[in-house]
Amino acid sequence: MTPIPTLHPHLLLSLLAVVATVVAAADLRLDGGTQYGWDTSAWRSQVDGVMGGKSSGSLSFERNDSVLSFTGDVVLDGGGFSSVRKAGFDESLDLTSFAGIVVTLETTFGYNDDDDGGSGAIRPPLGLHLQFHDTTSRYSVGYASAFAVPLSAAAGETTDVYLPLSSFDRGSRMGFVCEECTIDWSSVDEMDIYVLFQEGSFDVKVKEIVAVESSRVFDMPVIDDVGGKEEVRELIQSTIRSGGGLYDYGYMELCIAIYRSTLNTLLGSSANSYDGVDGVDGVDEDDVVSTTIKNMICQGLQRAETMQNNNSKANTAWALRNTMDGILEELGFSDPDQGNGWRPTTTIMEEDGETGETTSTTLVCSAVTSGAYIRIVTSDPTRGPSTERPTTLLPTTSMPVVPTTKPTTEPITNKPTLSPTSAPTGTVIKPTNLPSTTST
Repeated sequence: MTPIPTLHPHLLLSLLAVVATVVAAADLRLDGGTQYGWDTSAWRSQVDGVMGGKSSGSLSFERNDSVLSFTGDVVLDGGGFSSVRKAGFDESLDLTSFAGIVVTLETTFGYNDDDDGGSGAIRPPLGLHLQFHDTTSRYSVGYASAFAVPLSAAAGETTDVYLPLSSFDRGSRMGFVCEECTIDWSSVDEMDIYVLFQEGSFDVKVKEIVAVESSRVFDMPVIDDVGGKEEVRELIQSTIRSGGGLYDYGYMELCIAIYRSTLNTLLGSSANSYDGVDGVDGVDEDDVVSTTIKNMICQGLQRAETMQNNNSKANTAWALRNTMDGILEELGFSDPDQGNGWRPTTTIMEEDGETGETTSTTLVCSAVTSGAYIRIVTSDPTRGPSTERPTTLLPTTSMPVVPTTKPTTEPITNKPTLSPTSAPTGTVIKPTNLPSTTST
């Protein structure tokens, strides 16, 4: 018998390296990266002065131009945004063959760092818009996708966010949202990053922006200790204040991104065994992100994904908001009997229509920086865990028409959050893409 030829290990590693290089070369660097750095001359900052705003924005490049640094303050009085814009590429880009965009970020503060006011308050994730323009849309309409900078235990952690091309569905120009507009991915000629209507100072560091040929999933940075019940409540409440305010301004996509990011942060926390009884099994009662709460988060993420697949941004935001309300109720900060709307349950029971047998089902999720990654595990031993991501289940409860009851310990915000209706097409909401006459 002729022996089967084998490759020398070193040759095999060399071939694998070549394959990896070819695969990586299929992706398209839009800007940044350690090898070539940022195209510094093409970028500029732009703030809300064109509408009488008082926000600020400063653009710089660090570490041999390998990091874009964008800092400033957002002031809601008369304005509410700050941005950096790449005026154009060497030539328009055809991105039609790509699946999405990967943004590589560096976190700029730690979970337990004091805020700028020195109060020690836990800050929510910062929501951002990545926006593209094309050469064919009338009136220079920009098309944005929303994402949040993930929270991390310490500043300086590198993290990635994947944005499918389909998520760049918010077309707007000078405050007018174009419901019927769609981007021409064959002629992309400009790129922007926006901080919108999140009052206070911000600090954003972007390492690279790349168009990728296949979808990606990135793990959420792990925060080993999210603190006790009070800290978790504070994180949720600050998230609702920020996300709810964005919703009220008409930026449902940013609200969704911030809500989802906070829930994934809690999902990825290593504190997971609180059972409400101090000292039982050596567990401290401050370890609050229990298996039960993680199951509730998974239910909320699954419901939100179903709503998103049904093209309902308002209901997607509601599903995530209701999940956070349910967590606050589970932790004892609000009365479940006083709330309304859908809530995740602590246990999912399913009855077999043929046998009548009831089994408990647990949703198991991986904490990711964007989207959701969910699989279903059931107690029935004849049905093992799924190895693929299943189609999410349709909700059985309609969404509420009024905001859910807030925690009784303190109000979340002085203005309504998650208004049940969005502004009609053509209504001035707030600028998301202003003229380039005011830049610094």
